[in-house]
Amino acid sequence: MKKKNISFGNRPKNPLRRRVLKDMLRDWKRYLMISLMLIVTIAFVSGMYVANNSMLNSINKGIEDLRREDGHFRLSKEADEAVIKAVEKGETADVPAFYREKAYKEAAAEVEKSVNEAVEKNVSEQVKEAIKAQVTAAVDEKTAAAKAMGADIPESERESMINSAFETAAAENYDKAYDEALKAARDSEDYKNAISEAMDEAKKEIDKEIDEKYDELSRRYGLDKKSEAVPVRVYPLHYKNAKEQLPARSNYSGTIRVYGQRSDIDLYDLLKGRSPENGNEIIIDRMHADNAKIKVGDTISVENADFEVVGLAAFTDYSSLFENNTDTMFDALTFDIGMTTDEGFQRIQANTCANYAFTYNNKPADKFEEKEMSESVLKALITQTAVSDTEDLEIKDYVPAYANQAMSFAENDIGKDKAMGEILLYILTAVLAFIFAVTISTTLEQEASVIGTLRASGYTRGELLRYYMSAPMLIVVIAAVIGNILGYTVFKNIVADMYYGSYSLPRFETIWTPEAFIRTTMIPIILMLIINVFIITKTLKLSPLRFLRHDLKQKKRKKAIRLPGWKFFRRFRMRVFLQNIPNYIMLFTGITFVMLLISMAVGMPETLSYYQDSLSDMTFADYNVILSSTEDDEGNTITTANKDAERFSVISLDRKSESYNEEVSVYGIFNGSRYVKLDNSDDSSVYVSKAYADKYNVHEGDTITLSEKYEHKEYNWNVCGIYDYTAGIAVFMNSGQFNDFFEKDEDYFSGYMSDTKISDISDKYIAKEITIKDMMKVSEQLDHSMGSYMTYFQYVCFIVAAIILYLLTKIIIEKNERSIAMTKILGYENGEIASIYLIPTAVVVFFSEFLAIYIGYKLMNFFWKLIMMKMSGWFAFIMPVSGFVKEFLLVFAAYLLITVLDFIRIRRIPKVLALKNME
Repeated sequence: MKKKNISFGNRPKNPLRRRVLKDMLRDWKRYLMISLMLIVTIAFVSGMYVANNSMLNSINKGIEDLRREDGHFRLSKEADEAVIKAVEKGETADVPAFYREKAYKEAAAEVEKSVNEAVEKNVSEQVKEAIKAQVTAAVDEKTAAAKAMGADIPESERESMINSAFETAAAENYDKAYDEALKAARDSEDYKNAISEAMDEAKKEIDKEIDEKYDELSRRYGLDKKSEAVPVRVYPLHYKNAKEQLPARSNYSGTIRVYGQRSDIDLYDLLKGRSPENGNEIIIDRMHADNAKIKVGDTISVENADFEVVGLAAFTDYSSLFENNTDTMFDALTFDIGMTTDEGFQRIQANTCANYAFTYNNKPADKFEEKEMSESVLKALITQTAVSDTEDLEIKDYVPAYANQAMSFAENDIGKDKAMGEILLYILTAVLAFIFAVTISTTLEQEASVIGTLRASGYTRGELLRYYMSAPMLIVVIAAVIGNILGYTVFKNIVADMYYGSYSLPRFETIWTPEAFIRTTMIPIILMLIINVFIITKTLKLSPLRFLRHDLKQKKRKKAIRLPGWKFFRRFRMRVFLQNIPNYIMLFTGITFVMLLISMAVGMPETLSYYQDSLSDMTFADYNVILSSTEDDEGNTITTANKDAERFSVISLDRKSESYNEEVSVYGIFNGSRYVKLDNSDDSSVYVSKAYADKYNVHEGDTITLSEKYEHKEYNWNVCGIYDYTAGIAVFMNSGQFNDFFEKDEDYFSGYMSDTKISDISDKYIAKEITIKDMMKVSEQLDHSMGSYMTYFQYVCFIVAAIILYLLTKIIIEKNERSIAMTKILGYENGEIASIYLIPTAVVVFFSEFLAIYIGYKLMNFFWKLIMMKMSGWFAFIMPVSGFVKEFLLVFAAYLLITVLDFIRIRRIPKVLALKNME
């Protein structure tokens, strides 16, 4: 007979598990609010991860499939085949040797000419002297015979006879005697020695000049540093910049960059329509077409030549529509990319830009190797153009792929958005986890007697911990599952549409993203788990007896603060405030989080609006015309009859850093300028624009260093002042100082600045015209890309603020439910009770908003600067007083809404609750 195991003190399986769903249903409003916030946030971030990774995968796939360039360069004119072949080989030409050999040839011809002139002159004189000596001897012999016969020949007659005989003899014998004498002289060792000695002297002078001049050139180009040849394949990719007009919209005017037929490099993803088949058809960028409301079948005018739009495409080398790589922001509103047939390309009456794309024969292993390889290609390009036989062949632009904003801006922005979304998710999860933790702490206080009884009955801390952790963990798991489902379906498309609204991207296919699951599911669960476990475990460490006594204070109980002799309600409110300080701290944290979001939602449109409205006051001239040549075809200086116009000089240098090289405009200002007024400065001092000073934290007395873009040459200047110019990153100096620094002629200038349009200079002499409209491209594009989203985001922030305030004020009221019930028993009306508990919270919200607005503004300023440091140009984050007022009203309006709900909640607290909780 088997023995039965008999145990005493057995208890049933943990019955607390059955209470979890009941507890969640009982407090369904709180859990619903938290669930909705988590679901929406996780869905958005998950959708962002899926869309971003899918987009990035399509971009990276297009690099190979669409044969994207590894870089491009633009020359002043088309290069001959020899230059292109040399660049393709990656050979670095020996520039000093080339110019030395060229100088030697020129010197040899000059030396030979000089020596020959000296020899010819010497031989001529010797021949003439010999003929004259012979003639003189013959005349003297005749005159001597005549005198012997008694004739008297005067000296003047004798000289006349000699001269006449010399002329006759020279005419008969000079040429033959001269040729024989010159041949003998040239065959002599003295002649050869003279040429050799003269050439040696000339070479010494040449070598000295070459060494002084081209040693510096070699250092500038980095030719003194050996680098391996990088072979590339070069493709002609010429284009024309032309005016774009829409016959259907007379008020529209933009710029289009048209390429000929692309078949070998930088292909395109045709999103709508078909490719051009004749000279009257064209395809254009899809993003610009959407903004300009151009459809397939419409007609556009390109420099007065009409084309039918037969397709909309995403060009692999223009995912962002940057007209120039140095622009602060892309411009999808007025800048377009087009491609037509070679026949159509010839129809466009605009200058052809000699542009060339290249690809590496051996692909770089990483970004560091790519940078080194691009520098080697640049050396080959610079030196080969320098030694080219093509006259005036210059490099106008050189952009490797990794530095090309048109190709990298969208990719980088998509990556940064993903990181920002991830941070937003973690912050919100942490805030909600703390709300859960505070809620659970309140529940632990309310159920202290029950917990003490359960602990005394043998329930372990682990069982209680698992019970109280069940609700928050269930919520976050459910939110993660639903959020990811929505992210992969609805929100993925929402995020994709946002990017398609800003960038010219190829079509993409959704790919499974494990990273999205890990970051939007696992990490929020872990965050929720860690925060709640820490807080709950800390409380559950107390003994069962302390739970039974409701003694849950971690520290020794302190005496209550003695309050002044105020009226009862005032003392009561103050006591409520002091008892709920930890909850109010949590409330302040939540308000600060919301204020940061609202600062972005309100501040972005306000900043763009301020920039657009104030730009005319920020610039020193409304029109800046930069000339391609300061002389016309006849060699006359190009002038204008515009009385507002005045000359200026400008050159572009780079401010180099490890993370980003920014182009800086250096201006030479003529004395007496009414547009830019500079005080006198010494030859080594300059003024920097306020935008430069603000962005790079430059002060008067500091030293700045700028570098040549395509040369290893640096300029160090002391800053003698900050010039109040916020529309660009710039340096100012007087024109004389400018010409000395950059080795220009005394009367050198680059163009004209004016407050009125300059219309009497031919377009063929204008390299670039910069107007207020051009400077506003940044704000207009940002406003177009993000402005409408910021408005919606303000409403989202209002909802988030209302939910967070609801959850936190609900905790405060729940924690004081017993006290509220007791005051009802004592006869106080609901209005009086609400004033006791709601007024302290209102005061806390009121003052927290002021402090949170300041903190949110400072944090937004910090994040804004991080964003702008990765972009060209600068404009500060602006929040006018109206923006602060709007922030305050948004949050306070949300609180007033929640106050109504809190008052209803107070009214519903039954009196019997005080008796149920009595010990």
